[in-house]
This record gives sequence, C-alpha cells and structure tokens, in this order.
Amino acid sequence: MKNDWRADQLPPPEGTEDRPDGFISLAILAFAIAAPLIYFGPQLGAVEAWLVDAYRTVDGWIAQIRDLFLGLGHG
Repeated sequence: MKNDWRADQLPPPEGTEDRPDGFISLAILAFAIAAPLIYFGPQLGAVEAWLVDAYRTVDGWIAQIRDLFLGLGHG
C-alpha cells in the first residue's frame, strides 16, 4: 500500500493554471516585435533612407520606360 498516494492526489494549488486568454503568447509576440525595434532603433533611420533612395532610383528608371511605352510626360 505504498502507492496509495497516487490514487489520492490533491488538485493543483490555485493560480497555477495557464491563462486561458493567451496572455503569455501575446506578450512573447509583442516582445519579439518590439525588442528588435528598440535595439536597432538608431540604425533603422539609415536603413529607411537607403530604401527610399533605392525606390527613387528604380522609379526614375521605370519612369523613363513608362514614358516610352505610354507616352506620358510629353505635355
């Protein structure tokens, strides 16, 4: 009868159940999104400026092709 304690286990203490609203998952997701933004914040301005310059360069190339085929800009 040494194993009777297995059949008569007590319920877990109050407050040990997982939160049903998924708070932990949302907190981890928020941390995974916000942490790199905070850590790399100073460098993000340089990356953004580079992306805008690249967009303007590509737009300039495409504008010439667009004008050639569509005849826009000859007003």
